Amino acid sequence: MNLFQDSRYEYLYPPTGEGIYCVGNAAECDHLTYDGTAVRIPWAGAPGPDELSRIRSLQLLPTVAQLARGSLPTFLPRLPAVRSVSMPSGLLPRLDVGNAPPGLAMLMVVDKADAPAPRTKIELDAVLPDLRGLMFLAPAAKPNLMDFVDPLPSALEFLHLEANGRLATLEQLRALERLRHLELVRVRAFDVFDHIRSPLRVLEIGGARQGFPIERLATVASLRSVRLNGVYTEIDCAIFRDLPELVELDVLNCNRVGNVEALLDCPKLTSVRLLNCKRPFDTRTRAMFRDRGFARLDIDFA
Repeated sequence: MNLFQDSRYEYLYPPTGEGIYCVGNAAECDHLTYDGTAVRIPWAGAPGPDELSRIRSLQLLPTVAQLARGSLPTFLPRLPAVRSVSMPSGLLPRLDVGNAPPGLAMLMVVDKADAPAPRTKIELDAVLPDLRGLMFLAPAAKPNLMDFVDPLPSALEFLHLEANGRLATLEQLRALERLRHLELVRVRAFDVFDHIRSPLRVLEIGGARQGFPIERLATVASLRSVRLNGVYTEIDCAIFRDLPELVELDVLNCNRVGNVEALLDCPKLTSVRLLNCKRPFDTRTRAMFRDRGFARLDIDFA
């Protein structure tokens, strides 16, 4: 059982794991093609006519030089089955209605430290009207997603956002009433719960500093899966008793976790993982958790 990963995979990749392609040089595509799960197309190449309908997930991996002088692959609007596309932010301004894949549901924006950021913004709602998922991954020093995507598409169901403690970024969450899976990274101490208006099923909070109001997690009562990673404020596990639908809890790299036995009072909780959390279990509580009979219990390295 892994509700968090299953939900993420459902949005990011084809359901069968087939139809994954990458466009770029061999070195850039190596991590995808080494085990045969993905098919590589050279940056200046194109898929054969019989391959166009097989592509369901496409990763655009140009080198810095290719990104600086290149453009989007010309075959993008001829991909009838593509569901997810990954690209560096520098390619976003080149997306328009005429060259975007029809029916694209998931966009991943992935930047490396040496990738140039775009200078113009893109209105994704207009270019990708069927977009339901958006993920932005970049080093901490890179610009924020909101620097080149504004506003966020209102129909999003999945969002991974590097908040970087920017209030203007978090305020856009108020308009996203269809969100079901939200991953907020580098939230610092902002009260993100003030801005969540949707009935979330899955939530990740990462990079929260001292003073982050973790006790307000209970305001999102619809949550089924919660992941906390690098939350440096104190976490009293009694707060999870106020999440009546909670099935899965992951707590990673959190140094101040207490009152873990309160998790035993969560009626639907069947999956518990704590890793690198300064040993919040003693011999007695560890035995109590093992006796409970969780479907997944990973606390040996808590």
